[in-house]
Amino acid sequence: MDVESILQNIADENLKNFQSQDQLRSFRDFLKDFFKNPYLYLRTAPQYILEMFDHYGTCEVDIVEQGLRRFRVFDPEMSGEYASHLVGQKRAQREMYNHIRSFARKGRVDKMVLLHGPSGSGKTTFIECMVRALEMFSSTPQGVLVHFSWIFSEREGKLERIGFDSTEEGMEEGESLALLEEKDISFKIPCEMNDPPIFLVPQELRRDLINRAISGGDQPPRPDFNHTYFLEGDLCQKCRKIFDALLSQTEGDWLKVVRHVQVERFYISKRYRSGVVAIEPQGNIDATVHPIHSERSWSLPSFLRNVTLYEPVGDIIDANHGILEYSDFLKRPLEANKYLLTTCERGTVNLPQFMAYLNLVILGTTNEKHLSLFKRNPDFSSFKGRIELISMPYLLSISKETELYNNHIQLFSRERHVTPHTAEIAATFAVLTRLRKCNPENYSGLLSTVVGRLTPLEKAYLYDRGEAPVRIKEEEQKALRNGIDKIGQEFEESEGEFEGIFGAEYEGRRGASAREMMTTLSLAAENRNFRCLTPMAVFEALEDLCKDTSLYVFLRLPVEDGYHDVHKFIKDVQEEYVKKVTDEVYDSIGLIDESEYNRYFLEYFRHVKAYKSKEKLYNPGTNNYESPNLDLMNSVEGIVGISESPEVFRSNIMTRIAAWYLDHPQEKIDYHKLFPSILAALRENFYRERNRMLTLIEQDILKFGSDEFALLLPADQERVRTVLNRMELKYHYCLHCAKDVIAFVLKNRG
Repeated sequence: MDVESILQNIADENLKNFQSQDQLRSFRDFLKDFFKNPYLYLRTAPQYILEMFDHYGTCEVDIVEQGLRRFRVFDPEMSGEYASHLVGQKRAQREMYNHIRSFARKGRVDKMVLLHGPSGSGKTTFIECMVRALEMFSSTPQGVLVHFSWIFSEREGKLERIGFDSTEEGMEEGESLALLEEKDISFKIPCEMNDPPIFLVPQELRRDLINRAISGGDQPPRPDFNHTYFLEGDLCQKCRKIFDALLSQTEGDWLKVVRHVQVERFYISKRYRSGVVAIEPQGNIDATVHPIHSERSWSLPSFLRNVTLYEPVGDIIDANHGILEYSDFLKRPLEANKYLLTTCERGTVNLPQFMAYLNLVILGTTNEKHLSLFKRNPDFSSFKGRIELISMPYLLSISKETELYNNHIQLFSRERHVTPHTAEIAATFAVLTRLRKCNPENYSGLLSTVVGRLTPLEKAYLYDRGEAPVRIKEEEQKALRNGIDKIGQEFEESEGEFEGIFGAEYEGRRGASAREMMTTLSLAAENRNFRCLTPMAVFEALEDLCKDTSLYVFLRLPVEDGYHDVHKFIKDVQEEYVKKVTDEVYDSIGLIDESEYNRYFLEYFRHVKAYKSKEKLYNPGTNNYESPNLDLMNSVEGIVGISESPEVFRSNIMTRIAAWYLDHPQEKIDYHKLFPSILAALRENFYRERNRMLTLIEQDILKFGSDEFALLLPADQERVRTVLNRMELKYHYCLHCAKDVIAFVLKNRG
């Protein structure tokens, strides 16, 4: 291995990247760039964050949160391999975007945005995703950020200081010190506030300069952006003193002042506390000041030695021009937060010997319980006008909750195989614990007659798939599907008392948290009765979870018509799981060709349509046109178990088909999607008729790997291997969990 070659390649690439990013430049070069594209240098913190959101864009919505789009800032590809991404919460995403956009239009932030919700609802992850996106955006050409430092040098071998001395060796008069080599720099004073370099232009001249740049730039700024901050803002207290001292020393020569300015690109980085800082609850001192480098005062230019300079330090200062996050905001002592009243409203923080003018977005997170208690505090009214609240409830979509668990489940299983549907089982149980029974009085029309009859599982499927229960009438199903958004918003403003605390009771406020379910999955992974992490192990872990009522709040919620009945939820989820895996096992066995009941299924609709339109059907067997087959229709309807008369049932079918044609005039009707319950009933009936044969095959499969397997006929052995191979290739079962699942089907099949 040629180490020298490797080192040189690294050095060359690093130099190439450094030069391409134009890290350092003089003020003159900065001003050239500013006139080319003033847009990049005239963005306040909220305007910059809004640009980041718009840069990465949005994607499509799902069923429950109709009219909402997901911002790609929160997608997995933005999070990296080792970081979690936000699942769901599109309503909270929209509200955050709207608040940021409002701040951007005003040109300043005058409120704190506080994410609130139950523990484990994704509040911290929400902000982490925003921060990671900002870090990435700041590395793009569109996300350039710059600040400046003051550079001073001295002539080699001489004691006197320079900086404005035109006779300095090796430097021509007017030449900038910005690109001096490090060895030639005697003192560098950064601007801790990350002030924009445009502030170095005197305020009375800056407006004209900015207007000229905007009118001549290649990409004019957005018309909805307010630039008051850049027109009226000024240097921080320390930089103002340096600027004034230099201006006095050079007898008002501004060009000689700015030759001491080094403009540098900087990047958002939470790790290095650049533009993003998270303040933990135990932190009380968010910012302070101290004298500037007193131990190195001898190397300051002589004209600055008698100027008292204070540099601000602390969390708020490091976060300026970015995001300041208060984690678990309401766990901090209230007195420690009161300064934020003026900080949020005026954008300033008063420090000893220093007034810091801020340009940042203040975000916070808090538990719903702490917020409820805070609302009862007399000081809440003072904070209320300075805080924008964004609710972050638990997820109510099974598929989204499943996605969340799938992101972490490999951490629990480690080397063990994860059986299909394992995460879905845990997710379904979790969502069921979070749902509330609908109150028919909150609805009108047909919807009011049906919402109160929804079971928790039916409501979960309605939210997740837009699927109405097949047991109700067609018009009721349609009313439910059209009313999903209204149902989802029923409890948004609800309040109630639980265990002595009065507070918000929106749907998703209580229930099993994702953290608690992750713990349950972790315990299931330790169950050595199974070689894989299986749903059966999850069911056992759920039973143990439901015993500890003193630890989990959701276990103490009163049962209401099946809602909050956790033991019933386990049974419901288990029954649904049996249906799913039975279908997979039957399909893998392949005893019945799907075309058998599929042909029967499609033939039924052909005869119903002819019956209702009083037409005859062509029979290729007899080469004649014949009346619709009443025996066929009655047979199918008997298998389905219709609750109304055949005439009404068939009329409802034709009505639904007609409605589908109106919505999809150019498409061929898909009976499988339109009538899944009829197809499922036919399929189940076909398998039921062959149940004994299926049972024998399943029992043979359980013998695989044992001495009994050798006693089977070669044809039966081959059939077992074929079934196991199908289960692996099509459904991703390994040998061990395939046998576990088949044993589970045999035990629980009715």
